[in-house]
Amino acid sequence: MTSHNNTDRIIFVLQVMSISLIWLFVSGIGLWIFNLLFTAIKLNDKPNASVAISLVVIPIFVILAGTLTYVFVGLRRYANDPLETGTDEIGEHPK
Repeated sequence: MTSHNNTDRIIFVLQVMSISLIWLFVSGIGLWIFNLLFTAIKLNDKPNASVAISLVVIPIFVILAGTLTYVFVGLRRYANDPLETGTDEIGEHPK
């Protein structure tokens, strides 16, 4: 019984670490790109293609990080009852 509890705790810690690291990664890249943009504006330089591509990729990273967070929260919500899906027989959430 104790081994199962320790395993659950380790898995929970690893999940929280993965969510924290993905948001740290997304935030770091976002800040770096915005710093490049502000530096280019300050130096009267035009942003190059790598900055433009990065601005397109940042929302994709945010969507992936948000999906990971959404799945984690959803799994933790029903962690105590593995058969609970959060909906009743007709697909509506119980009151």
